[in-house]
Amino acid sequence: MRQQKREYSNSFLWFWNNWIGLFFFVFFAFGVIVGGALYLDSRLAEIEDHLQYVPPRSYEPPNLDDYQAGNISLEKLPIRQLVYVPSYSHIYYHGGSPLLLETTLSIRNIDLEQPIYLNSIEYFNTQGKLVKKYLEQKIKLAPLQTIEFLVEDRDSSGGSGANFLVEWFSESEVNKPMIETVMIGTSGSQAISFTRTGADISSSNGGSTRSK
Repeated sequence: MRQQKREYSNSFLWFWNNWIGLFFFVFFAFGVIVGGALYLDSRLAEIEDHLQYVPPRSYEPPNLDDYQAGNISLEKLPIRQLVYVPSYSHIYYHGGSPLLLETTLSIRNIDLEQPIYLNSIEYFNTQGKLVKKYLEQKIKLAPLQTIEFLVEDRDSSGGSGANFLVEWFSESEVNKPMIETVMIGTSGSQAISFTRTGADISSSNGGSTRSK
């Protein structure tokens, strides 16, 4: 008996004859889709980062009108402290050559609930002579608020032993403010930076620690 010959449809024969090309086409299409998805994901991430990034502003001296203390009386505030903060307008290197530094005085109220008040911020040079007064009136720092003052590197009047005296006070017991200086300088392609934290040198319960 003669075996009957099986017949296949034209579409099946076409797929059979071109399966290698179809395989590469599907593989290429899959790669394009995956690559496109990854590219779009990276672009969306870049756009999101760009929208979220806010570049820092250049330093401007604080507007003390934004820190007004109101009519509060110094004599009625029981908690007072005087803080000594080391500062350096330059340090020495290469056998005594001065490296000029830029200094930021940072005063941070780290209490979550109570304000603090600043009565005096004074800058002294290496010889202990007053160079500059930064406050002419008392100011208030709200909870978690920070105020900063800049001594530029071109101002070498302070010297390597410069310092700030900061007097602060409060209406009740609070977390002591974080008062520190941040120094930074550059020489060629190299840079140096370091910080110094203030030290309490005087405190009282009633009456200012210093005369204006």
